Amino acid sequence: ELNLKVHVKNFIVQDDLGTPILVDDKTAGKYMASTWFTLENDILTIPAKTTSQMAVVITIPQDTLPGGHYAGVFFEPIPSKNSKATISYTSAQVGSLFSITIPGDIKYDALIKEFKADKDLFEFGPVEFSATIENQSDTHISPVSSITIHDMVGRKLEEIKLDNLNIFPFTARTIKAKWDNVWGLGRYSATLNASYGPGLVATRTMYFWIMPYRLIAAVLIAFMVLVALFISIRRHMIHRTDDRDAQIDELKRKIVEMENKHL
Repeated sequence: ELNLKVHVKNFIVQDDLGTPILVDDKTAGKYMASTWFTLENDILTIPAKTTSQMAVVITIPQDTLPGGHYAGVFFEPIPSKNSKATISYTSAQVGSLFSITIPGDIKYDALIKEFKADKDLFEFGPVEFSATIENQSDTHISPVSSITIHDMVGRKLEEIKLDNLNIFPFTARTIKAKWDNVWGLGRYSATLNASYGPGLVATRTMYFWIMPYRLIAAVLIAFMVLVALFISIRRHMIHRTDDRDAQIDELKRKIVEMENKHL
């Protein structure tokens, strides 16, 4: 059987990857939620080749501030007392994270810190985009985002749906996307729309070019070669016509001379 120690800890997120960091109540501050959890037991025993469940009750105090509060229930193996001293154990824990939003006067605010393609000029597609969204709200957000592509005359070409990621307060997350179009010519616009709150949308537009310059250069060179070949053939035909006219004139002159001799 496996014995697991069960405990509740607050967590916050500080990096751009959404990595939870376990903290105490003082560090968690207004995001604290660990004291709301009541565990059925602080040890969970799982018999071999079976599963077990544990009930958790969450009681929210009436004076809780509106906004996001974050805690998790974590399970850590307890080494067996009968195990031999030569056996080493790796301390690892797994858990379930709880993101709780308390309704009320919640400030929602987010901005698009960066929105770009991997370069400004492409010879061919696909085009890869990177968008960084920063959450300045009192609670976590999960923006519903899309990128709309327009060509140089304003025609809508495609709308790309982005993954929905949880962004914790005062952190940012970077989302990747790809436009799989290969062929293109000219200047294009890409508009990112991120809906993150009740009726709130963050928007940002960037521009890029698709210019198959090597293909265009090859076509121009081929066209110039054809034009030069046409001009050369035309000149040759004109010269041949001039030579024939001169031969005809010479033949006429000789005929006239022969006729004059017989007179």
